Amino acid sequence: MTSKQFLTLIANLKHKFFFSLFFGCRVNAAESNLISQILINAGLKPISETDNNIPSLIVVNTCSITQKGENESLRKIKSLSIIYPKAIIVITGCASISALPKNKNFYFLNNIAKKNLLSQNTLTYSPKIKDRLSKYHRYLLNIQIGCNQFCSYCIVPYKRQQLWSLPIKDAILQTKKAIDLGFTEIIITGVNLEKYTPGLTNLTQSLLQKTSAPLISFGSIPLNCINDDFLKLFKEYKSRITNFLHIPLQSGSDKILKLMNRPYTTQKITKTIENCKLKIENLKLGTDIIVGFPTETETDFQQTYNLCQSIGFTKIHTFRYSPRPGTASSKLLQTVNKKTKKYRSQLIRNLTFQTTPPFHQKQDN
Repeated sequence: MTSKQFLTLIANLKHKFFFSLFFGCRVNAAESNLISQILINAGLKPISETDNNIPSLIVVNTCSITQKGENESLRKIKSLSIIYPKAIIVITGCASISALPKNKNFYFLNNIAKKNLLSQNTLTYSPKIKDRLSKYHRYLLNIQIGCNQFCSYCIVPYKRQQLWSLPIKDAILQTKKAIDLGFTEIIITGVNLEKYTPGLTNLTQSLLQKTSAPLISFGSIPLNCINDDFLKLFKEYKSRITNFLHIPLQSGSDKILKLMNRPYTTQKITKTIENCKLKIENLKLGTDIIVGFPTETETDFQQTYNLCQSIGFTKIHTFRYSPRPGTASSKLLQTVNKKTKKYRSQLIRNLTFQTTPPFHQKQDN
């Protein structure tokens, strides 16, 4: 269905209760929040799954970043269609819909149609949507959609290859409205912020200079977005910009990074993060790590372990590699067994319990 057909569909609903749910990343969360606001503006009333009222409409924003995430999305849709047999279920996101049974109440809003729907609405969602972050006055500002990096393990570029960036003037307007609605933290998010055409530094500086946002934070920051100009903002606006950065690295082995088609080396990682530690007071760091990538040897893993240990992450999301059909890495020889992946994953997770002191603190001792 097109974005216009979606708006026509909701305009013709007789019963006005709906609920919306998402799987996966914060981009999906931000999209679901905006869709919920469109529905509220159209006169529909949000409810929860545990509500006594019966929804006439359910919107499910699916995920396919992992096979597990895709399976969970599809299982939920099947379950909802049984619990609410009369409800219209609008399915969007990245999961493959071919595995779903035919159902006259299923409507499909693909990612391009969803982008068109949301890019036509310069709206700001309100706490009325009742998402998990709103009760803590945290607002998701989605500034970028799409990726054409084609990391060898990732399915996202095949699902969201079309790139879109929110103009800075619209980001400022949306942020001002969010603050007026009572939000006290703006979380900048995107599929791949390195692909944000106006530049992450320019956007962040504009929000700090042209809005009264009490706190700016980030869902996830690509390593290559971090430069001296970006880090200067942390000194100039110390009380209004987060001291936590989640920088997804995926590996600490140059061999594996190259096979993954990641756009940096371990030398770049070390140099950039040491610079962050020198220039951001009380810095805390998070990352994503994939263990068991094809051809990952004990030496490759040890290099990843050593890098993570030396950096001292306070949060590490660890993923055991599983091949996604259609990606480049799925064609590589799968050399690491499940037992080894589980063991390596646990070793990486344990590092967050033995975090080393920040670089600048060690220098003071």
